[in-house]
Amino acid sequence: MKLFDKDGVEIVDLIVSDDSYRNRRIMGENTITLKVQLYEHIEIPVGAYCIYQQERYTLLRPQNIRKNDSKNFEYTIILESAFARLGLYKFRDMTSGRLKFSFTARPVEFLNMIVCNLNQRESGWTAGDCIEGYEKTISFNHNFCIEALKFIADEFETEYEIVDKVVSLKKVEYNKEYP
Repeated sequence: MKLFDKDGVEIVDLIVSDDSYRNRRIMGENTITLKVQLYEHIEIPVGAYCIYQQERYTLLRPQNIRKNDSKNFEYTIILESAFARLGLYKFRDMTSGRLKFSFTARPVEFLNMIVCNLNQRESGWTAGDCIEGYEKTISFNHNFCIEALKFIADEFETEYEIVDKVVSLKKVEYNKEYP
């Protein structure tokens, strides 16, 4: 598995152990945990990433390193998808900038507000598919974007999905014909 720095330069091509895994849940975390054993120390900076099944996974926190002896390093590297970024940013009212507010809108307007909040912090976020629905009022109080998205999905009795930087508010269904 190749790891790249935030500028796209290859850092290292790792041979991962069989203990490595991907954890992906509907409306939940989407991470890759790499278990690697090396005979020399390598520096893996925050912001390093890999591409797995056409999705980017980024190191958002310093890696966990356990040193077995002077020539044996065991790395546990947890790379997170774009989903994790929603937990970094507070959800704000776009007109006043307040963190405590109520908003009345249709689902697509709530989705656009989430995307606008994310694009204020980092570019590239877009709105994906969205359900149709009537206007509803939802109150927010110092919530992170991920919490706000959960409130919106619960209020409209649907699910959400984040693939790369595309946020969708819809029922998440795949392979209905061949489950």
